[in-house]
Amino acid sequence: MSAFEPTPQAANDTTAPPDTFCLYLAKQFIAHRGFTVGTVAEAAELAAHSDIVLSRHDGFTLTIACMIDRETYPGKTFDLSPQTVEDIGKACLKYSGKVNFNKLPVMIQIFEVGPASADQRERLKPFKKSSLFSKVVPSAWVVDTISATVWTNARFGGLLSLKRVIEKLLRAPRQSDETLRPRTVAVQDQGFAWLTYAMLAVLIGVFAAELLYGIGDWSKALQPTIATLVSFGGLTGPLVIQSGEWYRLFSAPLLHGDVFHLALNCVALYLAGNILEGLVGRAWFAALFVVGALGGSLLSLALNPDSLVSVGASGAVMGLFAAILAASFHFPSGAERTGLQMAAIYVLLPSLLPLASVFKGQRIDYAAHFGGAIAGAALGLVMLAIWRHDEPHPRWRGVAAVTALAGLVAFAYPVLPAVRGYPVAVLGAALIPQADLPQTDAAAKAQSAELVERYPRDPRGHLIRARVLLVAQDEAGAERELRAGLAEEKVWRTLFKPDLAAALRTTLALVLAKDRVDEARTVARPVCDTVSSGPLRDALDQMKLCQS
Repeated sequence: MSAFEPTPQAANDTTAPPDTFCLYLAKQFIAHRGFTVGTVAEAAELAAHSDIVLSRHDGFTLTIACMIDRETYPGKTFDLSPQTVEDIGKACLKYSGKVNFNKLPVMIQIFEVGPASADQRERLKPFKKSSLFSKVVPSAWVVDTISATVWTNARFGGLLSLKRVIEKLLRAPRQSDETLRPRTVAVQDQGFAWLTYAMLAVLIGVFAAELLYGIGDWSKALQPTIATLVSFGGLTGPLVIQSGEWYRLFSAPLLHGDVFHLALNCVALYLAGNILEGLVGRAWFAALFVVGALGGSLLSLALNPDSLVSVGASGAVMGLFAAILAASFHFPSGAERTGLQMAAIYVLLPSLLPLASVFKGQRIDYAAHFGGAIAGAALGLVMLAIWRHDEPHPRWRGVAAVTALAGLVAFAYPVLPAVRGYPVAVLGAALIPQADLPQTDAAAKAQSAELVERYPRDPRGHLIRARVLLVAQDEAGAERELRAGLAEEKVWRTLFKPDLAAALRTTLALVLAKDRVDEARTVARPVCDTVSSGPLRDALDQMKLCQS
């Protein structure tokens, strides 16, 4: 893309009296819409046939406004042909940028300002896009200063662009030149975005912990098990709402499902942080991250099924990009504002629209994306409302800092329950899933050997296998399985009611009672001391194993 260097002049504008609406409209464009006087050398012919020519270049598109002052020069018309205008626009295309490899257009707006005439509309109608694929987009505007109305052949009748703006200017009292000076915004050198890098280090460190201390072996793209994500604080409805583990609203955004998930969020956080940390200050940047993370978790909790375990910093990152979009309106129309908006839209659009996502094979938590974006946009609008143009950062930095510190505590707190619950989670991962437990004798006979092999630390599997072996009159095998089940004392004491240990001891005592009565009584003693009635006690009493 060529450098944009407008020629700072306008044809005949020095002779225009200061009170014409054409000149006033030009001042409005300069003050509020990012235009500058003059245009590029390739559009010099437009300047030669206009009373005032203005240009706006935001790094992506080029817009040239050609104004004819019919108040000063009654009956004057724009006398270039539509073909000439299109040829000039094509010569200027080198100044427009690209989005997704698509060339952006050059827009040429032709304004005839002053008393309208009957032939104007028909004469100006041909100044429009010549074909669907043309990158030159002319439009014509008749600004009637007598009737205070505007006609245009622009798309949608100009309602989405300038029509209402110009009509309001025609009818409202004119602003003074003092108020029409282009707005300047205080900026501050961004410096090193160390907070962004610290956040990236935390996310990478937490993911490393998922792999090093995860429950079960991670697979394929460094993908931790579901048990790992749950034990580390993954977000799931039953654990949050029914068990009261609200800390998961903040622990889940720090976790990631695999290395690609982590990489995408880290790249997005890097891009957002390098823009936003210096733009709004570290206190506001951290507060936006916290609020976005919380918003993403809350909407994910509200909309996702209970079976889904949600993790990832996507909600927080979407909040940052939504805040960038809001913050862009702090700057005047021009390259700064457009650059911020394009940076935000590049990420927000594919992240919020499922059909725009290229990651078709992955389960993406769009609820978290939307929740984070909504929260970030809301706080971004608050930030925008209190941000003075003469200050480099938004006010209320103390409030933002308190929010950030509260978030830091909320992010750090889940370490305590995660560490306390880790041993139990590790043991729980060794158990037979409830759905896989045999429900009939036939199923037990068919599955018991495989269950013991797959889940050697689950005492229930050993008990089921022992009962199958007893039916097959393999008492030695049954004894072996029962002793193996009792050996997993940490498991049955931690995760099960005493009934399981009592069943293991009773069954083993009954096996031993045939030829090792004293050993059988020793094995049965804990059951005899704690169980006073029921089938287990009855079986032991029948064999007189509870007698001294």
